[in-house]
Amino acid sequence: MGFYKNPGDMFSARANRFKRDGDRHWAMAKGGEGNFHYGKARFCYEQAKVNRAKADNARAAGATFRNGRAK
Repeated sequence: MGFYKNPGDMFSARANRFKRDGDRHWAMAKGGEGNFHYGKARFCYEQAKVNRAKADNARAAGATFRNGRAK
């Protein structure tokens, strides 16, 4: 993954995106657009929690991306 500096940043970005999507679905559900959005919001919040934990673990382990070139 050349876009992110390390896996911790990648998982943090995913967690932020899931949180943002969860907030959006929750607002749609509260606005009367259907019960589907409640379930989708719960799923997004759970995924945000999982990715936040992965980011913390990656940072604690000092994980990096391999560049794939032979040394």
